[in-house]
Amino acid sequence: MRQMIKLQDRLTPPVLWRWPLSVFACLLSGLVWAELALLVESQSIRRALAGLALHRTWFTALFFGLVVLALTFFLHCLFLGNLITGLACMILSFVNYFKVLITMTPLLLGDFALIGQATQIANLNSASLVLRRNSWLAIGAGVVWLLLCLFFARPLRVNWEWSAMLCAPLCVLAFYTIFWTHSEPLVFSVMGASTEMAMSQAAANSTCGVPLGLWRSLYVSLHPKTLEDYSLEYMEQVLAQAEDYTGNRRLEAREQPNVILVLSESFFDITQLEGLSFRDDPLKEYHALQKESVSGTFGTRSFGYGTCDIELEVLTGMNSGLLDNEPLNSWPKEYFTRLPTVPNLLRDSGYYTSMIHMYNDSVYNRGAYFASLGFSDIYFCEDFAKFYPPAAEAEDYNEFMQGHFSGMYFSDDLMADLLISQFETKAAAGEGPVFLYASSMENHTPYPLEKYSPEEINVEPISDLTGEAAEHILICAQGLNNASESLGKLVDYFRTREEPVILVFYGDHRSGLGLSTGGTSYSAMGLVPWVLEDWGVEDFVRFHATDYLIWSNDPSYLPGEPGSRYDTGCHYLGARLLELTGTDMPLYWRLIDKLSQTRVIDSANYHLSRDGVLSADLPDQGTDGLGLSLLTDILYDATYGEQYVTDKLWGYP
Repeated sequence: MRQMIKLQDRLTPPVLWRWPLSVFACLLSGLVWAELALLVESQSIRRALAGLALHRTWFTALFFGLVVLALTFFLHCLFLGNLITGLACMILSFVNYFKVLITMTPLLLGDFALIGQATQIANLNSASLVLRRNSWLAIGAGVVWLLLCLFFARPLRVNWEWSAMLCAPLCVLAFYTIFWTHSEPLVFSVMGASTEMAMSQAAANSTCGVPLGLWRSLYVSLHPKTLEDYSLEYMEQVLAQAEDYTGNRRLEAREQPNVILVLSESFFDITQLEGLSFRDDPLKEYHALQKESVSGTFGTRSFGYGTCDIELEVLTGMNSGLLDNEPLNSWPKEYFTRLPTVPNLLRDSGYYTSMIHMYNDSVYNRGAYFASLGFSDIYFCEDFAKFYPPAAEAEDYNEFMQGHFSGMYFSDDLMADLLISQFETKAAAGEGPVFLYASSMENHTPYPLEKYSPEEINVEPISDLTGEAAEHILICAQGLNNASESLGKLVDYFRTREEPVILVFYGDHRSGLGLSTGGTSYSAMGLVPWVLEDWGVEDFVRFHATDYLIWSNDPSYLPGEPGSRYDTGCHYLGARLLELTGTDMPLYWRLIDKLSQTRVIDSANYHLSRDGVLSADLPDQGTDGLGLSLLTDILYDATYGEQYVTDKLWGYP
């Protein structure tokens, strides 16, 4: 130790040289952390080095450099300034990396609201949290740099009073000026990511890098766009235009059908993947039912992740992609009480409304959100004994429930039994038509080979895949097979009922199938690029899509001829639910229904019309452009605005 101190003393420069050397060391630290963040993000040394030619890297370096400078001068220690900055940088980078790996969706500002559930989320995805070689390299390089900073902290130490009282505030002022008050002209516009542009988080990260991509989103969230000429008079004009746009469509009165809505976790038609075949059809029940149903592609907002947001979009019609693209589960639940939701409208029409979720309420706080939507009863996995006699009569509830595990979660087969039991209970009690909503969990990530025991696997995928990619496809296919069988079980039961029953079955998003070596099983098959930032709009539309069907024991209740196809998406399915039940739609839903006749989906990443026009930008011309503009204004008024016309959206023609 003495020898090290002597060496430090020998390397200590004169006092006047310490100031510029300290500044240089801090700014160099910013470049180190910017490069390590890029290495974690890309998992490629070549991409990290190539980043030195990009604006995003040097802006990120300045961003971190100023932070290190301010902390170093304030704490009087180069090491502590780097330690705090480096830990924040690396944690942020790894969280984003693993989220993209598992879900192909980048870290969003709204995800920070889930910090309290970080342990539960990590447990859900523990099999995918594997560090790769370049991750260890980034960690190792960061540790080496911190040791160097620790060694030079003493030689570069400057006058405490000057550094803490003058230099640190000046660094904070420089940071505030460059990256906040003048960030639009000096930073984001230069990088091609103007805050005036609507950009998804994936696009912002691709343009700015993860740290500045999130910083841009923070800036935009705290500087929300205001509608031009926004006022009571302006919104009344929007309301009048919406009335003219939607017309006076009323639905034909008929016997109210019972509706069973099933969100099947990560369900999609895996048999349609190019380069993949099966010895036997893993989705034989689903494919057979398509012949007597209306089915099609279901456009969704995400990939491998975000079930709660998709649930909320279906049931409320809200589309955050038209506003700020933040997750709906990060919004105050009061937002969802301001507009008519599907469960609320059905309950007002005489329906009993219930939600069953095959997991607990530890992640998204669904209990609070869904109570505000209008569900009479909400059940999670610990509540099943309240309405399911076999669980209530079991001597040991936990032991009984453990016997219904499949694929690491409660099975889709149990979910079918729960829906049937609840339907029988309510039907016997004569409680009128029912709207039962269930969300499954069995096919949730992760997809390790041990997810199912050998005797539980009855599918045989055929492809050129090997190793982890092949295992993921096998396990995912088995989960989809079990979901298809559960669907068949439900239809077999409801087919025998005399009262009309409509069953709506859809997948929330595709399985992520992220590989520990980077990319996904899909990229290993050559279907999409390995890196998310290389995805084009065509990739988004293909892989942000699942499948759905609408079946009824009375074909006259179908929205089309049996066997026909009709594509839709998460923003427009709610209108179909109201149409199927014959529920008169208030103005808000009439607007969404009108758009659904020409639109499939309008997310932050892509926009798809029913005639196949695909665009990364929101249409601003023609009938669709007008309708989407009206809906955007109405959603703004109901959420960020003054709710000038929100109450009037509940009106009927």
